[in-house]
Formats: sequence, C-alpha cells, structure tokens
Amino acid sequence: MLLEKDAVGIVQSMIRHYSAAAEDDRIDLLEWAESGESELPDDLCASVRRLIDICQLLSQEKTDVLKTHYGVREDIITSLHAYDGDMGVLKQIKKDLRIKGQPPRRMYISDLHFYHSSLNRQMDCRGFSGHEEMNEYMIAQWNKKVRGKDEVFILGDFSIAKGEATNRILQQLKGRKYLITGNHDAFTEDKTFDTSLLKWVRPYAEIRDAGRKVVLSHYPIFCYNGQYRRDGDEQPLTYMLYGHVHNTYDEALVDRFIKETRASMRKSRYDEEAKPIPCQMINCFCMYSDYQPLTLDEWIELDEKRRSTIQYDTMP
Repeated sequence: MLLEKDAVGIVQSMIRHYSAAAEDDRIDLLEWAESGESELPDDLCASVRRLIDICQLLSQEKTDVLKTHYGVREDIITSLHAYDGDMGVLKQIKKDLRIKGQPPRRMYISDLHFYHSSLNRQMDCRGFSGHEEMNEYMIAQWNKKVRGKDEVFILGDFSIAKGEATNRILQQLKGRKYLITGNHDAFTEDKTFDTSLLKWVRPYAEIRDAGRKVVLSHYPIFCYNGQYRRDGDEQPLTYMLYGHVHNTYDEALVDRFIKETRASMRKSRYDEEAKPIPCQMINCFCMYSDYQPLTLDEWIELDEKRRSTIQYDTMP
C-alpha cells in the first residue's frame, strides 16, 4: 500500500518504537522502516495496524489487554516507551491500512541439510564451495519466497548441526515453521535447541490445505490415508508429501510405483465402477524448487513436469 508522504516517517518512527512487540515479521518491519520507501508491502499492513493498537493500549495503560489478547510479554511491555507522536494521526493511518493484505500461504520443502558440506561433493553434488556458501544461498532463496505470516512445513532433514547453530538458521528464516522429523534432525534432542522457533515438531502429520488433505512424512508412504478419495470432478482430495530420497535411484523406484499405480484400475468403496487408482505422491526435495518452499499447487505443477522427463539412468 502506498502511504502519504507525511505518513511514511510517522509509521517508520512508530515501528522503531514498538518493534519489540512485533511478531514473526519484526525483521521485515525494521527493514522497511530503514529503507525509506513510501510503499508498505501489503503483507505488513496488518502488522503495522497491530503495532498501532499496541501503542494505543499502552498509552491507555491497558497492560492486561496487551498480555491477554495481544500476547505481549510483561518484560516487553515494561521496555516500551510512550509514543510521543500525534495519536490522532496514528488512528487515521490505522484506518487507511484497513485493507485486505495477501493471505498467509501453506508451503512445503524437504531435505535442506543445512551445514551438510559433503552434499556438495557427494549424492546431491550441490556445487557450493562449502556449507557456509550453501547456507547463505538457501536462506536467501527461502526469504525471497516466504512472507512473514506464511506457514512452512519442513519435511525432515533440516539441519545436521547442533542446537545453537540450527537456532541461528531458523532465526533468519521468514514464516511460521513446522518440522516433520527426518533421520538427520538430531538437533531437536539437543538441550541448546530453542523449541519456540518451531510451531511444532512431529514425526508425521495430516493437515488441510484449501479443502484437501495433505499427508506429511519424511519417508514416502506408498499406501497413504485417503489415497482413493476424489471430489465430484474426479480430482484427488489427498496428497502425500515426502522427502528423504533426494534425487536418487530410490526416487526412481518411487516414480515407477506411482506410474504403475496410476495405470491400475480398481473399484474402491467410494466408486461405482473401476477407475485408475489415484497416487498423488510428491517429493518436496529442496533442489527441485531451487531451495524455495512452494505451495501445494506449485508443487503439483512442478511435480507433473518433472515426472514427465525423469531420466532414471542419471540418478545416483
């Protein structure tokens, strides 16, 4: 949203005053405040409105509301100073920002393997000079794609480092992050790992995404829950997202299973006649998406194109 010239400085000042009370997009707000730009990204409008709300409540000494309804901690409340600008102008800016920003998205990615230097020479042959260059590139790619309120489901093997080093990576990544554990995620058992950086950590999950069930597992599941379900237009209602196999011969075997299953006719309890068996298994391997989390629809499109051109003899 394009702000009036006078409003830019006011909003920038307000952000600097109250950034400690911001949520996941604190870094984005501060970066915008320092940029001097007059156009506030749509996905930050709601966050600025929230900060103005906090500013108004603080001026009214409604600390209980701040703690109960806004989730602002006591120590942060005591660290905030009273705003010395025109509260009436802030109220008008908040009204102007009452637009519908871009809704948060659900996104997915697997097998980033932060700090795993050997993958640049073996198996994946990623080609970076070392884990430092690889980490930097993957962080940049993630943050180009993900917005502050987006939910990102990591399908395992996020980092081979210990807790503190993994904390530093997660602190730099935008979005609300969820982890399906993989065989390399030992950092989750490290006492130095900050569990608050992830919304949850689970070995398996089933979630909803735009009316579809999404089965999440680090390992591919050939016969997954809800596989046969279709909607009235014969479109699949369930997708199985996985990782673990990277771009190896194991992925070639999974691909053969998918193609054979889709070519098989079967009458399920949901059908009146035999139909091709749905098999919507998608490998969310990070290299397929150039290390960017993608939405389910983006993965569906990418997966269809990739599977139509798989060269089995090139897979290690």
